[in-house]
Amino acid sequence: MTTPEPMRRDEMLEMASLDALGMLEADEAAYFSRSFLEAPRMVQEEIRALQASIAADLHLVSDEEPPAFLRNKVIGAVLAEIDDASQGLAPIATIGALRKARVEKSPVESNSMRSAEDFDDVEKHLQVERRAIRVRSMNRSLMAWRAASVGLAASLLATFFWLSLIANQAMKITQLAQGDSAHKELNTLLGPGLETFLTASCDYWAFTSTRAELNCTGTLMVMKTGESFFQAYGLPTNGEYTLQVKSGDGVTILGKLTGGGKITGARFESKNFQGALELQLVDANKQVVMRGVRNV
Repeated sequence: MTTPEPMRRDEMLEMASLDALGMLEADEAAYFSRSFLEAPRMVQEEIRALQASIAADLHLVSDEEPPAFLRNKVIGAVLAEIDDASQGLAPIATIGALRKARVEKSPVESNSMRSAEDFDDVEKHLQVERRAIRVRSMNRSLMAWRAASVGLAASLLATFFWLSLIANQAMKITQLAQGDSAHKELNTLLGPGLETFLTASCDYWAFTSTRAELNCTGTLMVMKTGESFFQAYGLPTNGEYTLQVKSGDGVTILGKLTGGGKITGARFESKNFQGALELQLVDANKQVVMRGVRNV
């Protein structure tokens, strides 16, 4: 048995009005529907417009009130369609008691439900079914959104982890670069003898800031050869400072230097530090900027 060819446009236009009025037999209606689905889009829109105009024509509507049992037949058909849709959504459960009551009543509703109370009962079942379908649809949407949220959270966590690793590596590289830059700058300020000076045996004095607004530190290295080297970090640029030794006999000036901003360095002739109580770096106003103590 071969499938008949789809209808032509003029044939479909002739059948469209009969289909809109429900006057086609079942096989003719199926043949018309298949032909409509295979027709071009423009033809489909033309047929829809024709059927819409027929359906909106009030002259074709009867003035008689339809019988009450006809409403029951329509509602029964809707319930049957809902049954088919509910079976396709299995295994999600529905409300058992209401579903059972509706299934038990549906075979006889088309012939026996005539009262207003029966109409209300059917409408309640319809509302329950509609609500159940909406709930199942919402549950599926929620599951999809939850899965998407978990995936997004996992990707963000992985991205944060890799960014942390990259930031740590960048910080290490920056520290190495700054250390190398500081070493080169000191070598430029103090000459090629810096390496010999730094590797020689000496005593160390560590300096810390006495002011909260100044974030500066310093170190004095006292050589056995009779000279000393002072280096400071964070002193304000172009500031005039004096390095002095405070002992029981008074204050002895070790030397003067000018702040260099990031790094400041100077060489001095070594003094006698045996009785020194502390070393002080004072500014032009004779205010102590940093104090130094001997590292043991």
